Amino acid sequence: MSLGKGFEGILGVKKEAVYGTAIAVTKAIPFVSENFGNDIEKHVDEVLRGKAGAGATIAGNKKYPFAIPCKLTYGDLDLLIAIALGAAAAPIVNGALYDGLYSLAENLAYSFTAAVYKGVSVWEFAGNKIDTMKISGEANKPLNIEFGGVAKVLSLASALNTSGVLTGLSTEDVAGKIMFSDLEFKIAAQASALSGVTAVGIGAFDVAVNNKMKLDDFDNRAKTILEPQRNGIREVKFNFSVPRYEADTYLGYRDADTALHAWLKFTSGSYIFDIHIPKFKVDKAEAQVAGPGLITQKIECTCFRDPASVSASFTLLDEIEVAVTNATATSPLA
Repeated sequence: MSLGKGFEGILGVKKEAVYGTAIAVTKAIPFVSENFGNDIEKHVDEVLRGKAGAGATIAGNKKYPFAIPCKLTYGDLDLLIAIALGAAAAPIVNGALYDGLYSLAENLAYSFTAAVYKGVSVWEFAGNKIDTMKISGEANKPLNIEFGGVAKVLSLASALNTSGVLTGLSTEDVAGKIMFSDLEFKIAAQASALSGVTAVGIGAFDVAVNNKMKLDDFDNRAKTILEPQRNGIREVKFNFSVPRYEADTYLGYRDADTALHAWLKFTSGSYIFDIHIPKFKVDKAEAQVAGPGLITQKIECTCFRDPASVSASFTLLDEIEVAVTNATATSPLA
């Protein structure tokens, strides 16, 4: 008898040609857990029948929300990052590697199939669209990345994504894990080129993109969701902490409503993972006395479009982009 064991789990992905139409997965990702929901509406029988007992429910619409936390490497999650942001440039040769660029798009056109091997069976989710992406890290640890969204269809008997297909995928990382110690963090007012600014130390950070998609629209044609689309203005947040409170620099930025820009550049040998933020402002800068120990600072920021390209370091007009140097030779969205 089969027995599901977490350590045997494999999660494979592949970009779909048509939203909601499953495709055989070809890439295993470095996930640490998965939370694919399996939600079916149950409509209560509200009719009074002269009895105390409840009448049977009626099954209604279905949807499959997901959260996929992973360890971020220098080259294993390009597809999901590109889908979450919406656009990917054609990679440019850089020695033995390639320079890639993932940026925000107005419309989120791409979906993927995810297949999860669980020992007992393979759970195939088609029509996955990413609503949220969060990259985070803290001192002395590898970086984390989590994707959230919803799938359209679940199959437990896929002819495309079988146990043999999933167990045949390589689960070894194609590039090393990104460590917090790989980070160079630079921040300044937009007019100051970051290349000439001294890097500063931080103890933790997170960058979160919320695409504000409508995830639960249905109509009369089926019990599955309509394709999720953007349903509002996207939100990009950037938070970080400083382990020792030594100056009021960030409080000054907040009080002066200073427009800032920053990069978070991670480097390991020839591999690079570089987050560009062309315009943001400090919403909150705290340095609370939490006890007898050293005081830390916590800074919360909101990122904005930079339509006039005021940043002295970046030319992008939207809130964020991710530049990489790795072994990805073709656009993940091609």
